[in-house]
Amino acid sequence: MENLTIEHFVPFIEAHRYLGYVLLFLAMMFEGEIVLIFAAILSHVGAFDFGDVIAIALLGVVLGNMVWYYIGIIASRNKFVGRVILPRAERAICYFLPHFREKPFTSIFFSKFIYGVNHAVVFMSGVMRINFPLFVKAETLASVVWVSFHSIVGYLFGYAAIQITHKASRFVLITILFVVVFILLQKFLVYLYERRKYQKNRYPQR
Repeated sequence: MENLTIEHFVPFIEAHRYLGYVLLFLAMMFEGEIVLIFAAILSHVGAFDFGDVIAIALLGVVLGNMVWYYIGIIASRNKFVGRVILPRAERAICYFLPHFREKPFTSIFFSKFIYGVNHAVVFMSGVMRINFPLFVKAETLASVVWVSFHSIVGYLFGYAAIQITHKASRFVLITILFVVVFILLQKFLVYLYERRKYQKNRYPQR
């Protein structure tokens, strides 16, 4: 096992690439950025096609957004959800995006890049019946940028890892390390944003 290289596994993965594409599509409907990054990594070594990865991921994200939007519409009709859950969800969103009601397009767009916030925003867009064409434009534009960015990040991770080693076990460990560091960096940036918001609210400028 130690002597196996990544080239030994590429033909196997390539032979099952359509199953991988299905898993990628489904993952993208449920915040699957880690899956997207790994798919892009595999595209660098030739197991997947990079263009296919971007197209399938984008389709999954856009359709997933539509599903979450309509789930929000359905949930808004439930009295318990509307009375107990939704006010809390709205307060949480307004904490990150205080101008959500006044500037829905900008808020929806930027929510895509705040780790762990986008699906809540998409859901609340349905609850609040945000204009659907506006919602589609904002989410589609954000999705194009988001998918392209994470695909490029994954591709570069694959390039860096293959430059370090061709051994399969080490390649996997290195790519996992890259992805973990990337996710932690996103969470750290969100933490800094939360801290800045907290201090701004606690010590407002006079």
